[in-house]
Amino acid sequence: MFKNIFLLFITCIGFTNFSYSQSIANNKFLQNEIPREQVYLHINSSILSSGEKLLYKFYCINADTNKLSELSKIGWVILLNADKEKIFQHKLNLKKGQSYSDFFIPSNLPSGAYKILGYTSWMLNADENYFEQNIHILNPYQKNNQGLNLEEKPEIISQNNNTEAVSDFEIRLNKNLFSTREEVELTLENTNEILDALSISVRRIDSLNKPDRIKSTNFNKLFENRSWDFSDTLILPEVRGSLISGSVTLKDNSLTNPKNLIISFPGVESQVNIISIDKNGEFSFSLNNGFTVDELLLQLVNHTQNDYNLKLLPTVQPDFSSLIFEKPVIHKDIKDYILNKSVNNQIENAYSATKADRSVFPKEEEYFFDQELLKFKLDDYKRFPGVDQTFVEIIEYGRVKRNEDGSRSILVRNQNPNSEFTLPALLIVDGVVVQDHDKLVSFDAERIQSIGLLRSKYFFGPEIYQGVVVVETKEGDFSEELGEDYIKSTKIIISQNQKEYYSPNYKKEELGRIPDYRYQLLWNPEAIFTKNENTLRFYTSDLNGKFEINLEGFTNEGKPISISKTFEVK
Repeated sequence: MFKNIFLLFITCIGFTNFSYSQSIANNKFLQNEIPREQVYLHINSSILSSGEKLLYKFYCINADTNKLSELSKIGWVILLNADKEKIFQHKLNLKKGQSYSDFFIPSNLPSGAYKILGYTSWMLNADENYFEQNIHILNPYQKNNQGLNLEEKPEIISQNNNTEAVSDFEIRLNKNLFSTREEVELTLENTNEILDALSISVRRIDSLNKPDRIKSTNFNKLFENRSWDFSDTLILPEVRGSLISGSVTLKDNSLTNPKNLIISFPGVESQVNIISIDKNGEFSFSLNNGFTVDELLLQLVNHTQNDYNLKLLPTVQPDFSSLIFEKPVIHKDIKDYILNKSVNNQIENAYSATKADRSVFPKEEEYFFDQELLKFKLDDYKRFPGVDQTFVEIIEYGRVKRNEDGSRSILVRNQNPNSEFTLPALLIVDGVVVQDHDKLVSFDAERIQSIGLLRSKYFFGPEIYQGVVVVETKEGDFSEELGEDYIKSTKIIISQNQKEYYSPNYKKEELGRIPDYRYQLLWNPEAIFTKNENTLRFYTSDLNGKFEINLEGFTNEGKPISISKTFEVK
């Protein structure tokens, strides 16, 4: 309900000039009616070496109810070095306030102090309003480790072998001492409800100084005394998907007359759109989640001159200026341990093809009018060399018309016999709107897979078209044929793909000759437990030592769950 109220409010401020008193009222509305958000990141470790993965689970929390937030659909994660430079910036598609991803630590990333930050755009209406976790990275391949403080005398770090639980639940193992490559059975007890907002990390304990890992039970301390302010610049929440804004100006720097803007992604059917540009030359639009193409094509409707500039606004991000970094303290006598670990990591990475994580790509969405298309698969017919001849012989409800200036247009025959279409149809080829129909007519027909027709008027944003022609080529690369300078190409940040993280199964896989030097025995960012299915299984590796299980998450009622338990492998 609150989302509908919010969308109505945003619509109003987009079309109405407000007085000062109204601005105060709007500020109060935003303060009182739209829930604030907080972010928690569960990471696999706060100290990592080159060749390892930083794994994280993103939880977006409604600060008022402590439940998972349904407001924002996009989350952001940034890794910063001590110079406050971005090592990566990840965009995440949020489902029920959750997502996850990872970052492989390359051999050229220096040792030192880093911070991982998590936030939503909506949270940036308050200063320094982001999740912040310190991370130390060790790089044994670099001789000069200026990012570290080296000390002579080691500090003895005690290892806790007991279960630490901050919840009503408890982790039980089938035993506490395991051999190498043995199956571990983990049961979460007292699960009388469906728990589907959990993440589990099982990792070998390092005898190294490292930052405290923030838990789901104490992360909200990061957000104490944060003052939200909507009186200056309002940063909108991304309630439908990625929010992109920009402006159009003529090359002589004068504002362009209001026109409509065509949005296309090569090869992506579901993102074709036409939006309005306001009198100031500004525009904004939301992208649906789930696309994997980072090239955005923009062009003005009925405008084929390269006499304008188009600029996208940069992605809003937090102010990093107040962040403080402290150099990691490393003891010189653990050099052999770090080198041995780096060798093990190299061996593991050498067999990465055998132990690869599996990327889960989103299901490709079709045009929302796709079911109404009359589709012709050209391989089902006798092939003709030209596109114009193909329309004559195969596409019985479409035609190619030669205009007075010698150019050609593609038209569709109206399904209503009492009214004839006389204007060019909307032409979409491989997900890209093509305004110059000659580009398709002169294209090699042998390279076309199918042609579809929509034989009715089509209201596309602010534009009306007399039918639609949808063409798919065999290679899906028609955008490379365009080469028009009035079509502006730009890169955008795409969302991270989901993965199924590899975990060996020695009962089903032939892995006897494959070395197993995993320090990370398990990473499950989508753990689900129910009353009847409350057990998961994983295997130990060839490494001896003490391992720690970290389970983090939230119940359906917003109660945090944080459980740690250790076991040993000999």
